[in-house]
Amino acid sequence: MIGIRVLKKNAEATSAYLKAHKLMDKQHLVFGRREFIYFPIISPGPDARKALKRLGAIEVNERFRKRELGVDYRALLLNELGKKEYENAVKSYDLIGDTAVIDAEPRLAKRIAKVIAGINRNVKRVVNKKGAVTGIYRTRRFTNVYGKRGYEVEYRENGITVCLDIRKAFFSPRLSYERKRISESARERENVVVMFAGVGPYAILIAKEHRRSRVVAIELNRSACAYLKRNISINKVDNVTPVVGDVRRSAKEYKAFADRIVMPLPKDSYEFLDAALEMAKKRCIMHYYAFGDKDDPYKAHIDRIRKFFAARKKRVRILFRRVVRTYSPLEVEVVIDFLVY
Repeated sequence: MIGIRVLKKNAEATSAYLKAHKLMDKQHLVFGRREFIYFPIISPGPDARKALKRLGAIEVNERFRKRELGVDYRALLLNELGKKEYENAVKSYDLIGDTAVIDAEPRLAKRIAKVIAGINRNVKRVVNKKGAVTGIYRTRRFTNVYGKRGYEVEYRENGITVCLDIRKAFFSPRLSYERKRISESARERENVVVMFAGVGPYAILIAKEHRRSRVVAIELNRSACAYLKRNISINKVDNVTPVVGDVRRSAKEYKAFADRIVMPLPKDSYEFLDAALEMAKKRCIMHYYAFGDKDDPYKAHIDRIRKFFAARKKRVRILFRRVVRTYSPLEVEVVIDFLVY
């Protein structure tokens, strides 16, 4: 049957892309062989083929084993919860290193954790989200519901290692493909600014894949920045400069510095376009994240971006746009790449 083969270092980003675009064949199992990971897929269209090619994927004809009911998470969850409870439960979860993160009603959390741990031998703990992401640091509270207590994790994706305390810094494994995509968009010898850098996944990957580029990672949250510095050391990248502080203040220090700016703050990116413009060189590329209406997620943001820069006698060329993930029943997170000149 049809499948794709990718290097292990690109497996996380490839998996994220396939899941986001519903291209994974869930009836068959992923497997590894030597330095490669093999994914069973549903026949992709031309755009998907281009995206997968950027990830180094090669189409292959392989014998993928059928997925047995015993390792089907949703089937096991249905069996554990019963039909009524299952229908109202969140069916997905995130894996960050050896930690599974769920979003469940407290009365169901331990039962869901039991199912996850039963099918993931590498899961050492399961934590349940306790409330929404809040505050200027975008942090969230969690409760341990299974396994060893603690909230510090070590996570690998795209050939880098990221350590963090999930209570003290925002991090989403669902952005793995985006981090890889932007790193591949970057060029050697660029000056790159990553705003709202968190524990460093964007900045470190760009720096590691473009050793002659200079990357400035700006983060207001001191706890996140401590992990950012630690991750820079772990990944042995000496071309990342961590900056603790407010983006607007840092913009003055890095005036007209950036060839490329990453803005991964979907709730408030627009409020920081002034700082981005101050740091931008002529013909700077910006990667702008935002939440949009599910039916028409781009138009309002593109109109707003054009208006902002036109008022400052700048022009904008839209280079790329895509839906990154579903955020709620009515909202999606999008990314818009554009050139300012």
